[in-house]
Amino acid sequence: MHRPLADADIPTVCGFPRTPEELYFLFPRAAWPLTPDQVRAALPQRRDPTVVTLDGRVVGYGNFATFEAGRTASLGNLSVDPDLRRHGVAEHLVRVMMDRAFVHHDLPEVTLYCFNTNTPGLLLYAKLGLAPMALETRVTPWGDAIGLLKLRMGRDAWRGREIQEP
Repeated sequence: MHRPLADADIPTVCGFPRTPEELYFLFPRAAWPLTPDQVRAALPQRRDPTVVTLDGRVVGYGNFATFEAGRTASLGNLSVDPDLRRHGVAEHLVRVMMDRAFVHHDLPEVTLYCFNTNTPGLLLYAKLGLAPMALETRVTPWGDAIGLLKLRMGRDAWRGREIQEP
């Protein structure tokens, strides 16, 4: 199941990143530890904040970090409860957000950014049909050079991959 983010969900979402490094990878502008105030402060710049629930418990979160009506959106802040990673939550969340972009908003493309060290994320995005289109160099807060890949999918490539609501 999925639904819009509620204010009561925010403390749970703040618990998803386990380390400062994980927080940097999912929300680079945030400071460790992630607090409800940081999430709330970012919401006015985000679109369609969405949670995935399992047995009534929030287990995933994502939004559109950027949104240009009629043109494009970029997925952002994709995060999953650490105890449920690699159990299909992230795939469901990405599918929900892609449907939102392509079906509900009728956008022609969706992009997202993923750091090169996020192998599970890159494999998931490739499985779903997102293709790399650019690579940028970034420097982490701890001084390491890291690659930031920009991935893209067009609406036509998404056709037939839509999620089926129960």
